[in-house]
Order: sequence, then structure tokens, then C-alpha cells
Amino acid sequence: MNKVNKVGICLRPSTPQLGELYFYLKDIAQKNNIKVNIDNTSAKMIGINGIDFADLCQWCDVLITLGGDGTLISAIRRSFIYSKPILGINTGRLGFLTAIVKDEVESFILKLKNGDYIIQSQILLEGELNDKKIYCANEFLISKSNISGMIKIIAKINGKHFNTYFSDGLIIGTPAGSTAHNVSAGGSIVYPYNRNILLTPICPHSLTQRPLVLNDEFTLDFELQDSKGNIVIDGQEIFPFNESDRLRVFVSSYSVNLIYDKNRDYFSVLRDKFNWGV
Repeated sequence: MNKVNKVGICLRPSTPQLGELYFYLKDIAQKNNIKVNIDNTSAKMIGINGIDFADLCQWCDVLITLGGDGTLISAIRRSFIYSKPILGINTGRLGFLTAIVKDEVESFILKLKNGDYIIQSQILLEGELNDKKIYCANEFLISKSNISGMIKIIAKINGKHFNTYFSDGLIIGTPAGSTAHNVSAGGSIVYPYNRNILLTPICPHSLTQRPLVLNDEFTLDFELQDSKGNIVIDGQEIFPFNESDRLRVFVSSYSVNLIYDKNRDYFSVLRDKFNWGV
């Protein structure tokens, strides 16, 4: 891998205590002749000056996020057009996508300097909500807007009707997102570097409505019938979804490039996070 000389930093919002870790990381990086900069929003939170996020992405060799998977996913959706690899440092609880914890920062900065790391590529899903482009790293969720009742979702594959979901909602997910909301709804865990689209109904009215895994060749269309709902993107952004709207989803030509240690074993991570075999 390329040797890293410039890193851009993003912090989890509303967490000023991460300033201590940021200054620690910056000190180690500068001792290794790696330049460091931080985005404006994160900088303001810890009382320093930063630069615009778009300028940060253009300037840096890699982005580093301090937080959890949510912080990393947010940075992915904001930065993918710049094709910069991202390293997630986990200061949260679970951390499937983040690469290291804060105790590993010093050793991994040296690995970045020497190019001693790997980049794993994951898919993004691209959506067209009417005329608006939207993207997700984990999932698009079609959810009902009211607490009571269900929604009726008409689904098409390559323009042909294939299912009508009568349920609390529908997850349209990526393999990387299979261990997120998808697994809680009874969906399968899928190896994160596969190129699949996951369809997982939430609390369907019929027991015959089961999770479905497709490959990346299909284009999917979704509409509501006699219902009002929302589109939730990675659990972080919400758009209204009404009967007059259409959501088209397909695998994007953009991708996610995440930095990991060469010795990382995904299945060991999976076993550890889910406490399998304990």
C-alpha cells in the first residue's frame, strides 16, 4: 500500500472528550512526519481551527474517524466521491467496521507511514428517490410513519413486480450492513466484501415473507400503496416516502475503501462481537 503522509481527522459529533485522543494521535503522527488536519465541525467542538470537509478530503491521503461505526459510516457517505481510504478508530461499543481501538493508535500510525496495511473494498448502494440521489453504506430502510398499523410496499426487480410486502418496514441492505439492523430483523449475515443486495422485511404480516439475497446485477424499485412512510439512510438521515414517490436502488459505481491491519480476520471479529463459541 501507499505510504501515508497526510491524514484528515473527523470526530464523533457532540463528543468533545475525543479531543484528548485527537491531540494524542496528532502528536504521534507528527513525530512520524505525517501531517494532520481536522474538519471544521470537529475542530470547533474541541476549540481549535479546522478546514472545510471537502477541502480536507482533497488534501489528505487517508481519512481517520474517531468514534464508532456510526461516525465511520457518516464519513463514508460524505467522502466517497473523493475515493480516499478511511481508517476507523473505535471509541464506541461494538465496532464491526472500525479497524482499531485507541490502544493500537501508536503502532498503527507507524504502519500507515510505512504502507504496512491493507484496503478492503465494500459496495455502496445508490438510490434515486424521485429526482434525488441518495447513498448508503449499511442500508436503506423503508419504515412506516405511524406507530400503529403496517405499510404496503410494492417491490419490482428489473421493472417486473416480484413481491408485495405488508409489514412494519423493509431493509434494503449491503453485506457490510448485514450485521447491523438487518441481523436484528432476522436477516442473514453476509461476508462484507461480497457484492449483494439484501432484502429483509421487518415483522411481516405473512410467514412466507422471508429475507432475500441478490447479487449486484439487479435494479430494484419500491413504491407504497395505501400507506405513508419514511426512507431512513444508515439510521442517520430521514426522508418522507409517500404513495406518489418511487425509490430505485442499485449497486453504485462508487465503492467504500476501508483501511485494516494485514492480520485482521473478519470471522474472528464476528465471533468476538457476537460471543460465538463462548
